[in-house]
Amino acid sequence: MHRLRSILRRSPFLQKWRFAGYIVQYAIARRLVRVRPGRVVFLSDSREDFSGNFAFLRDELRRQDASAEAIGIFKPRLRARRPLGDLVRLPWLLASAQTIVLDDFYPLVYPLKIRPETRLVQVWHAAGAFKRVGWSRVGLTGGPIPGSLVHRNYTDATVSADGVRADYAEAFGIDIARVHALGVPRTDAFFDADRVAAARAAVRARHGIPDGVRIALYAPTFRGDGQLSARFDYDSVDWDGLAAELGDDWTLLVKMHPFVAPLDRARPGIRSVIDVTRDREITELLMAADVLITDYSSTIFEYALLHRPIVFFCPDLEEYTAERDFYHPFGEYVCGPLVRDRAQLADAVRAARVGPEYEAFRHRFMGACDGASSERIVREVLRTPRTADPTVADVAHSAVAPGGSAPAPTRASGAMRLRLLVAAVARVCLTVVYAPMKLLPVRRKVVMISREHPEVPEDFAALRDAIARRDPTVRVVMLVRMVPPGYVAKLGYMLHMFAQLYHVATARVLVVDTYAIVASVLRHRDALTVIQIWHALGAFKKFGLSILDQAEGRDARLAKAMRMHEGYDIVLASGEDCRPAFAEAFGTPVDNIVVAPLPRVDRLRDPAVAAATRARVLAAHPHLREARTVVFAPTFRLDGGVTVDVPALQTALAAAGLHLVVKLHPLMSGRFGPEIDTAPGFSTQDLLHVADAFVTDYSSALYEAAVVGIPSYFLAPDLDEYLASRDFYLDYRRDLPGPIVADIPALVAAVTAGEATREDAAAFARRFVQVPSGAAPEAGATPCADAIAGIVLDAVG
Repeated sequence: MHRLRSILRRSPFLQKWRFAGYIVQYAIARRLVRVRPGRVVFLSDSREDFSGNFAFLRDELRRQDASAEAIGIFKPRLRARRPLGDLVRLPWLLASAQTIVLDDFYPLVYPLKIRPETRLVQVWHAAGAFKRVGWSRVGLTGGPIPGSLVHRNYTDATVSADGVRADYAEAFGIDIARVHALGVPRTDAFFDADRVAAARAAVRARHGIPDGVRIALYAPTFRGDGQLSARFDYDSVDWDGLAAELGDDWTLLVKMHPFVAPLDRARPGIRSVIDVTRDREITELLMAADVLITDYSSTIFEYALLHRPIVFFCPDLEEYTAERDFYHPFGEYVCGPLVRDRAQLADAVRAARVGPEYEAFRHRFMGACDGASSERIVREVLRTPRTADPTVADVAHSAVAPGGSAPAPTRASGAMRLRLLVAAVARVCLTVVYAPMKLLPVRRKVVMISREHPEVPEDFAALRDAIARRDPTVRVVMLVRMVPPGYVAKLGYMLHMFAQLYHVATARVLVVDTYAIVASVLRHRDALTVIQIWHALGAFKKFGLSILDQAEGRDARLAKAMRMHEGYDIVLASGEDCRPAFAEAFGTPVDNIVVAPLPRVDRLRDPAVAAATRARVLAAHPHLREARTVVFAPTFRLDGGVTVDVPALQTALAAAGLHLVVKLHPLMSGRFGPEIDTAPGFSTQDLLHVADAFVTDYSSALYEAAVVGIPSYFLAPDLDEYLASRDFYLDYRRDLPGPIVADIPALVAAVTAGEATREDAAAFARRFVQVPSGAAPEAGATPCADAIAGIVLDAVG
């Protein structure tokens, strides 16, 4: 395994192949999407949420620009499996980001050719310049090998003092002009006296430490090359002996490095110390400590800001120096007693004082940290657009473009010609394979094809059952499979398409719920009727042919090459007012649009189904029984982002006595932390049956909410931008069944005031979801599925 990693690090080709799926998608995305001003994407493979530097930068970003997007993509450790959804959304997020922020090693981005308009910023998680990292470790175990791509594509790096800029330029293999002494964001807290006092009180209260007892915090670093090989010698300290020697006047807290196991797991029998390793961030613990005990940890730099004593416990100094080494002689870092023998440690802690060398140490390594680091980094780096000329140093000097306008999209003509060629070849190949199949006999068969869902959708199943009830002699074949990521997986999908070709060639009716290649690209025999039952109710966001060449749409040339949405004989819409919109979206005469709501409407209206669904949800999530529940379902975006700060939304609603449940589109994979309720196991439609209010930005789930009669609210902080990139068929500001708000406080105020009503929802549903014959809700009734089954069977003959 070690040899394999060595080969991987040595070969740029293999490094790129490892992330080929991301590289290809990023290369495509940067040609199709614009950079979105104010979009900042935070990436980490060693944290689960916004914390540390990231939390300070996010909060400051929102303070400086309320419209800015702060999007986090996290996983707790390098070895943790990345969610499949990241393969879909991450390249698009990176391609549309004005700024990408890292705080540690992040291998996925290094093979990417970052677009000229985007900053890739490293705000390294450690302050000062202590242990050698990155390219400073060439020749040492675990260091990069010549040819490696790591770190070299950073456009900017921020550090804690001017005196360490050269060290970080060496570490990252970049020009020193890209390294900026702007401070360390999380150190801002050390200059807030009230915050420091509150932290001291909170730590004492949390661990039951009386005011008169002093706190010694032991916070060593790990040994090894990095996260994957980290280790620590837990027997290097006599834990019980140290606690006993310090006596009742002291409490010993132990914070192991996040890369190694907590003390209470490695040595479960020790009860004389308090293990605080599971606190992800150390800042609050440093503020509470009267003395810091460490070895080679960069916490010495932050702790120096408190002007409190530090004890260096280094029993393995020679071995560690040979293994990791330092940027400067170790003695230049020692601003307190140095202990090599654990028997002397307790005496050193009791006697520790701040010496005369302390101030010079602090200025040398932390001179840019003054309580305003976050403000400077956000203003001068994160919010400052990067010039398209990579040779121009632009930090702290570029002004935002007037009006915050985005750069025009770039479309490489060579790449587009290649894609058009591939489309033409695919058309020819499919036609050649399909032609002899059209000679096969036609059967009384209905084929349903979807690449929108991973399994048979509810609408297909309900339609199949309705057809069987009316004519059981008609065979129904459902071919449902999403196009998978990765080239190898797509080969499997090509085999699936051969099955599609056979069944379509021998069927009388083809039903699709999204764009399907076999439906539109091929020329079918006259006996085949193609019916589009689009997967969304209503006509909300513009889609299909309505948004060609827009940010959220397809390239018009490629759409033409792939005959996008051509060949439909019948298109179903859920209401009369939707017909003109669907005619535009599908490029078909309005006479081809037939009013027939999707079969799911039957289940949404069925009182027996509603009661059973509510019972299932409450049985699985009993905490919702007495809650006033707000379901938040944001729209799907190509980049997978959510523009709302979900934890802030949860906190604000909770303060008003409301419980938030977040339901994302299946292709989105947001991780908001354990405090956010996502009611796993149930869909957005299921949750509507327990909801007291529904909140979205631009999701067509608003039509389902209207059918169920749930008051709806619209939280749209980026409305103007979204209107410019996507637009709507209806009048967003006038036609919606509830209030539109731009921020969380306004939403909470609207919900608590009950500004949206069930009557508003019902009126909206009557306009856009017209049930056949106006049938009243009835248990077991399926008027919508029956109506579509009638259309299908008429075509079967």
